[in-house]
Amino acid sequence: MMASKLSNALVSPSKVANILDWRKAMGVVMGLDITRERIGVALAEHPDLRGPCATRGPESFPLDSISLRQDRNGALCKKSQVNEDLVSELEAVVKQHRVCAFVVNWPIQEGRTGEQCGKVLQVLDAVIDKSNCVVTSKRPFALWCNYANASNDSSPPDEWGRSTCYTQLRDYTPGMSYSSKSAIRRESSANASMVAANVLHDWVENHWAMGNFY
Repeated sequence: MMASKLSNALVSPSKVANILDWRKAMGVVMGLDITRERIGVALAEHPDLRGPCATRGPESFPLDSISLRQDRNGALCKKSQVNEDLVSELEAVVKQHRVCAFVVNWPIQEGRTGEQCGKVLQVLDAVIDKSNCVVTSKRPFALWCNYANASNDSSPPDEWGRSTCYTQLRDYTPGMSYSSKSAIRRESSANASMVAANVLHDWVENHWAMGNFY
């Protein structure tokens, strides 16, 4: 069960879209991709700000990724902790760009949550515990999975970003067993911030009609 501060800051992806609608003149949404070693960071503004003459869909902008465990001096923190520099860097980006909410990559693999989904929640909980200037109930986060990459299912997600196919039991085979470690995310060599930008782009496409921006 998630800690109260974390659960109080969790909202549906559509709620984040509503927040950006209200704050579009002076706010952006930050995308996060939390991996074992780094946090990818990206920003996206409201698609209306691109105007009716834009030739492409709304863009998301990757920033430099941030080390999860190693500070600027090279010192390592424990696996269950996040370094102080990470928190201070997130605080600076939030303040500089007037971040109003977060969309966090939810690394479901083959329709299953696993160890890395737990890692995402653990890191978010640690950030909330160390700072009241990043993720809060007034600056909430939503979990977002790109279902085209996570499974072959084509059913649309519900308001919380969940697909109904994930409630179905898998076909049983003799000797079948399940462990959270069997749902490990296949991390590529792609920059974590590019992944965060792609997650934001996918979220925008799913919440605003793209026909008006091509």
